[in-house]
Amino acid sequence: MATKCYLLGCDLGKSLDYTSFAVIEMVYDPEIKDLRYHLIGLDRIKGVDYPVIVDLIEKAADSLEKKMHLYDSYPYGGPILCMDASGLGAPIRDYLKAHNSFNQKGRRIYPVVFTGGEAARYDTVTHNYNISKSIIIGNFLSLMQHRRFDYAPDLEALPLLMKEIESFKYHLTASGHTGFDAEQGAHDDLICAVCIPLIIGEWRYNNHQKMKVGPKPSWM
Repeated sequence: MATKCYLLGCDLGKSLDYTSFAVIEMVYDPEIKDLRYHLIGLDRIKGVDYPVIVDLIEKAADSLEKKMHLYDSYPYGGPILCMDASGLGAPIRDYLKAHNSFNQKGRRIYPVVFTGGEAARYDTVTHNYNISKSIIIGNFLSLMQHRRFDYAPDLEALPLLMKEIESFKYHLTASGHTGFDAEQGAHDDLICAVCIPLIIGEWRYNNHQKMKVGPKPSWM
């Protein structure tokens, strides 16, 4: 019996920047006794108002919920929204929370705020996951290395994702920490939309990798 769940990743940009969406199927594989992640959807939009983005998120969640009924088992609930809550992503997070879009029928929302250095913590006040890009991208590369992440070969935005992956470089910050960011002028919206749900999948749903992140708030 397959144990599966849909993760919906979202990296939010300003009106003149790209907003990207990723759909990942999280599957428990009994052969390796671990989770695998399959990227089955990837897209980006630009120059749209925030109400349009909210509508797209809610419609995507509705569509994924209908598809979940085809699964043999979905004890993780879902679909699960893993979104960028940095900057202007915060009001979209607040809207979705206030309108109960992701606290019903097993739906969950995990907001992630990018931080500097190599830090990761759960904020019990804001209920955000404050995680550095170094950790988020490092988790992604580890999953690829251990063949626990793959992608549908026919994704239209796949070449753009690969270009973004190639643009990420390690560097040393002024404080002496290791950073991991896209080269100046390069986009990172697609890779962030993919990597945010992957880090949440590992920390919240993988029994081998769970991180002590505090109590689950009532809206999650």
